[in-house]
Amino acid sequence: MHEMGLVRDLLRRAEAAADGKAVSGLRLRVGALAGVDPGYLREYIDRETTTRWGHSPKVEIVTAEDPTDPDALGVVLVSVEA
Repeated sequence: MHEMGLVRDLLRRAEAAADGKAVSGLRLRVGALAGVDPGYLREYIDRETTTRWGHSPKVEIVTAEDPTDPDALGVVLVSVEA
């Protein structure tokens, strides 16, 4: 369930970045210490975007390996394609 809350927050930010346009792609980076399973994250994104937007955008998830990265504990919305 941790991933679902993250997904909803990420999608809100993606919608704001798309400025009213349909989101066609998302690029995310999962921090080394985030405790987030990329597989579950992708599953929740697919489910939530299909329900919310009527389609599932292309999603790229990169897993960071550096535990000293300032974003190591989080999931970062790197870019949005609209």
